[in-house]
Formats: sequence, C-alpha cells, structure tokens
Amino acid sequence: MSRRPRLVETAPVSAEAAVIALIVVTAGLRALIGWGVGLCYGESYYFSCARNPSLGYFDHPPLAILLGSAALGVAGEVGPLVLRAPFVALFAATTWLLFIIGRRLFGPWPGFYAALLLNLAPVFSLSVGIFLQPDGPLMFFWLACVWCLLHVLVEPVVRRPYVWWCAAGAALGLAVASKYSAILLAAGAALYIVTRREQWRWIRHPAPYLSLVVAALVFAPALQWNARHGWISFVWQGERGLDFRGVHVGWLVKNLLGQATELLPWIWAGLLFELVRCLCRNPATAAYRLVGWLSLSPIVLFTLVAAYAPIGNHFHWPDPGYLLLFLPLGAAVHRYLQRVPARPRWPLAALAVLSVILIAVVVTHTATGWLTRAAPSWLAGRWDDSTQCVDWAPLEAALRERGVLGRRDVFLFTDRWYRSGKVDYALKGAMPVFALDPTDPRSFAFFDSTERWLGKDGILVTAKNNPTAITAAYAPYFARFTPIGDVPVLRGGQPVEWLHLYRGENLLRPYPTPYERARPLALALSRHGRDS
Repeated sequence: MSRRPRLVETAPVSAEAAVIALIVVTAGLRALIGWGVGLCYGESYYFSCARNPSLGYFDHPPLAILLGSAALGVAGEVGPLVLRAPFVALFAATTWLLFIIGRRLFGPWPGFYAALLLNLAPVFSLSVGIFLQPDGPLMFFWLACVWCLLHVLVEPVVRRPYVWWCAAGAALGLAVASKYSAILLAAGAALYIVTRREQWRWIRHPAPYLSLVVAALVFAPALQWNARHGWISFVWQGERGLDFRGVHVGWLVKNLLGQATELLPWIWAGLLFELVRCLCRNPATAAYRLVGWLSLSPIVLFTLVAAYAPIGNHFHWPDPGYLLLFLPLGAAVHRYLQRVPARPRWPLAALAVLSVILIAVVVTHTATGWLTRAAPSWLAGRWDDSTQCVDWAPLEAALRERGVLGRRDVFLFTDRWYRSGKVDYALKGAMPVFALDPTDPRSFAFFDSTERWLGKDGILVTAKNNPTAITAAYAPYFARFTPIGDVPVLRGGQPVEWLHLYRGENLLRPYPTPYERARPLALALSRHGRDS
C-alpha cells in the first residue's frame, strides 16, 4: 500500500510582509493617538526644552529633545502630532529592527511574534512609541547597536570587525545621547565576552576599545555641556540611584507591580521567564546567552534601586532590558503554535485581544475621561493619573481676557517644573515661562534669568489652592502680589483641575535658583532637588 505524499503547508504571507503590515497599521493608530491626546507632564517639559535647543540639559542628554526642536523647525507650528511624529516614526523603525534581529537569531516568524508582542505591551506601544521623551531614540539605537554586535559576537566567521565594532560604538554613543542608562549595553556586551571562552579573543583585540572611543566622540557634545555646568546632569541622575534610604520591601513590590502593569502581567511574566532561560539553559546557544547578558543589567539594577531609593513611579527604567527578551519570547510563541493542533491557539489569541482592549481603554479614557464618570463617586478621581495628559488650553483665553497675553513686559511662572511645561505648551511658546522653585526648577533655571525681568510684572499659574502659602513664597519678590482669578481645565466637559492665577507687579529682585550655570560639583550635589 503506497503512502500518500504529505502536503507541505505554506504561509499565505511571508513574515516580512506581516511585519510591514503590522508597522503600517500600528504607526497609523499611533499617529491618530498622538494627534488626539494631550501632552503629559514630561512631554510638556520637553517641549519647553525643545524651544531652547542645547547640547545638554539639566536632567537628560540632548538627542530626544533636539528631535523635538527639529520637528518644530520643520513644521513651523506647534501641535501634539508635530512633536510626536519623529517618535512614531522611530518606533516603526524599532519594530523593524527587532524583527530583523529576531529573524537573524531565531528565524522569520519568531521575529514577527517578537515584533507583535512588543506592540501589545502598553509601555512600548503607547509611551515609547508615541511620546516626546528620551526612551524613543534610546530603544532604536539600543537595537541598532545590538544589530552591529551580532556581526562580531554571533556570526561564525567575522568579516570587517573594525567596521562593525565602530558602527556599534556610534550607535552606542547615540543611545547614550538619548539616555545615560544606555551605557549598560556596553556592560552587557562585556559580560557576554568574558563569560564565553570563544569570545575571549575580543579582550585582546583593539576593535572593541576603538568602538568605545567612537561612542565617546559621538557623545562628546553632551560631555562638553556637562563640563561647562559642573557635571550637574550626571550628579543629579547619579544621586537618584545612590540615595539610600534603607531597604523597603514595599517599594520593591510596588516597582515590580508597576513593571508588570506597564508591560501587562502575562507579557511581563513571559519576559522574565525567558531571561532566566537565556542565562540558565545548558548548553546555551550564543543567541540566547547574548540576549540574556544584554538584558540582565538594566532589569536587575533598576529593580534593586527601587528597594532602597525613593524613585517614585519610574517603573519604565528597566525597559531597555526587557526589549531584547521579546525575541526569545517570540521564539517560544512560534514553537507553541507549531505544535497545533496538539495545543490550542485560543489562549494566545485571547491574551492578544485582551491586550488590545486594555490599550484601547487607556487611550480613550485619557482622551475623554469616561472611566472617571463611570466609576462610583467615592472612587472617581482618586486613582486617575491620566489627567496629567490634559492640556491647559483654557489658559490662553484667560490670559487674553486679562490683557496680558503676548505682552513683552510680562512673564509667566509656576511653582513646579512640570506645571511650567504645561503653561508653555498651552501658550505655544508665545510668552516667557519660568519655574520659580527654590529646590527643583530643572532646565528652566538655564533658559532665562529673572534678573532680566526686574521691574516687570509676573503672572503665577499654580494648581495649589493655598493662598497663604503662595503669597508668603512669592510676595516678597514683588511690589504688589494679588490673586486675579481661577481657570478650570476641562476634559469631556468636566473640570479635572483648577488653575489659580496671581499677578506680581514690579519684580524687585531676582529669584534665586538652587544651581548656577557653572556650579561646582560639591555644591550641585548638596543643593539640587531629587524628586521628579
């Protein structure tokens, strides 16, 4: 009895075509979200930074902010999609880079599933993929550096090692110019080299050291800015990680829960499982071990910092470490699907649909506030952090009614750096804005000096409803300081915040700042603020 030939099933589309379709659809959705959702606190602050192009800033290196400056210059106007367009485009390129790295290490379809899962994780799909912030270019250049490293650390025959090592150095320099934590990528590559005997040749080879020189040259402008300003950016970031307050299990648990929430628990658990497998499987292939070592440092370091330092809700700090772990997770999903019909597909489909639904809920609520209106009265507003993404658009009309909008002899100020960003964006940069905060004005301290505005009037915009404390803090600097009304900030027709306006007439003396343009290292360390 002859056996019938087995039919070979072929996929209706290639993995490459599937990824391109994924990129086109998700980029279009991100552009729509980027147009319809207001700028959050950090983005509004970065908008103010983008209006003041520089080689460095108080709290971050310059690359992401300069992308915002370029977008403003090209468009010639201010708008949410104008500012976010470079970051939407960068994440599309990041998705493609993750795919081609996955295709190289694990195969085309594992690479596709890695890209798909990346786009289902809210912290990547929404925050990194849309917002004006350092994480967008960080993730792109992180993967660009890894792509270059593959050619010297994974390829069986290494061709043009100097070219690939120098290219990796250039990508690393651009990643560090996006966010200082990118230096951990170099640490991960070093750990991979020293723990695998076949890679020891690179310890004696000049190319890796040349790549570090290239990275330093690319990053040199930010180094120059820091050198002129007392290394204040490095000091401030370093102090956050060294601010030991004792071990707090509650802080650690909160951080882990925050990571799980931003990635979605089922994706987060899978990524951690793959991290353990990458480092513990024996024997481990070069691909798994490389992914494991490059991922380990950011996840472990920033999670441990959360146990002893008051870093707040910075759950996204370990995200560069999670980025590459989507690759082995995509390979695991592919292996699971290859066993069908032995195992059903519906659990994966259900998790994907649930991820999309949760992302849709977050986006629509941020834009309209519908969840707050649907929640019980005792719960409404107590859990909602999305209100920070509501623009302070009514402020423009309020200032126009008071006859101060656009006047050259009037400046605006707030009591917190993030409120100054919201004010600046609401007015589209039409008036000078200060952050007159005695502890933490951030980069606003470097944009302008109140000494230039002596004898002029200032308008305070604050969300604090404490007239006594506000008057005590600012009245001594003006000849006269009086309240001039309140302004509601609306979302979905409902006020989510009230802005309180005060007018200070005739600035008598400059407002002091906690750091100078060239403050020595010791003074910067002892004086500048810690919270974010």
